Amino acid sequence: MNIWILSAIILSIVVISKLIAKKTSSVDVVWLIIFGAIFANLGLLPSHNETLEIIGEWGIVFIMFALGFDEDLSHFKDGLFRSWGIAVFGAIFPFLGAYYVAIYFGYSSNEAMLWGLTMTATAVSLTMVSLRNENLHKTKAATGIMTAAVVDDVLSLIGVAIVIPIVLASSSIKGGGVDPFAILVILFKVVAFFTIVIILGLFAFPGIAPKKLPQNPSLWQMADFYVAKIFKYFQIKDLILAYRGEFTPLIMISIAMTLGAIAYMFGFHPAIGAYLAGLFLKKEYFIFDTKVERRRDQHFIRSKSVVDHIAFSVFGPIFFVNLGTKINFDISLFKEAMPMILTLFIVIFIFQVLSASISAKFTGGYSTNESIMIGFGMLGRAELAFVVINLAFSEHHLINSVQFFALVMTIFLLNISVPLAIKWYKPYFLKEEISSKKASLS
Repeated sequence: MNIWILSAIILSIVVISKLIAKKTSSVDVVWLIIFGAIFANLGLLPSHNETLEIIGEWGIVFIMFALGFDEDLSHFKDGLFRSWGIAVFGAIFPFLGAYYVAIYFGYSSNEAMLWGLTMTATAVSLTMVSLRNENLHKTKAATGIMTAAVVDDVLSLIGVAIVIPIVLASSSIKGGGVDPFAILVILFKVVAFFTIVIILGLFAFPGIAPKKLPQNPSLWQMADFYVAKIFKYFQIKDLILAYRGEFTPLIMISIAMTLGAIAYMFGFHPAIGAYLAGLFLKKEYFIFDTKVERRRDQHFIRSKSVVDHIAFSVFGPIFFVNLGTKINFDISLFKEAMPMILTLFIVIFIFQVLSASISAKFTGGYSTNESIMIGFGMLGRAELAFVVINLAFSEHHLINSVQFFALVMTIFLLNISVPLAIKWYKPYFLKEEISSKKASLS
């Protein structure tokens, strides 16, 4: 089908979904996925179109950049130290749950490991959009979910590097055993990526460089001074305000894409790099030298409005429509896979919510209501799940069509559950938030 016809259909779905969501006070993400599935099964949309997939990926990058731009860097740093338990236990228990469900239905340990691997990585983009729709994206719970997802992404990459070779080797398929060197390469990439990002965040974004070295400088002070000198002629603030901010939105998107590309080169999803780019941008970078207080924030507000519109109204929704097109309503497969789908969905739902919530409470120090919200927020399955399924089914034929359908449908149900669970729990969450604030004041 012609790309222009496809574009018209998808954008019409976006408009209809948003109007229905407003009319019914529901979440537009759910409608985007549902209509994507319906139109794909009617033959009006393809299950895969490379151009639309790329546009959808752009949308996720823009969404995560916009969300990072909304976030406070100090909150993020605090959340990162508190979220290790959420990421670790929130990945281990869903893996074990899926593994033993596969064993229960008579599949081999190799197939079971692949089932487990599909259930590890969290679809943070879906969660953050759902939280934003409910105006909860600036809460501590949202920060906890985002920071846990960063750690989760690292663990999932390592998991793919370990599990896939094991399964290939033990299935007598050419590919060899686990390569320790490959694991070391991944760990090196993780360290290198975050080192580059931290250097950029410290020296390219702030625009503040020490004018001279103090007497008897420490190693850190010397590094700070000389690296800052390197970045002296390339400051993000100067770039953003060039020509009185005429090109600010374009420059912001360029920054998001650049850090997204860096993330991709090191094995991460580009959305992680884009989120960090938005995180480093501060409100004061957008303020011109003006004494009129009420006009100080106008350029920031206008720039943010442009980026939000691109992310949440144009490109971002296309990703969720594309996600829906992956669902194939095959009745015969559906009947055979239904017991697996229901069992796997219930097990992962319970294991994920409980493991993430308990970890948030006891390792992260979050309140009970924040912990439960984090548990719901970790339910979605990320793009990595489809990568694993594609490797296992299409490339190496390690799982059959029934398993493929069961895994895809379970992911669909988990992703649909995220906005619904967040919306359902919102009144209880806000009630506890208000109660805790009153208690702290009294």
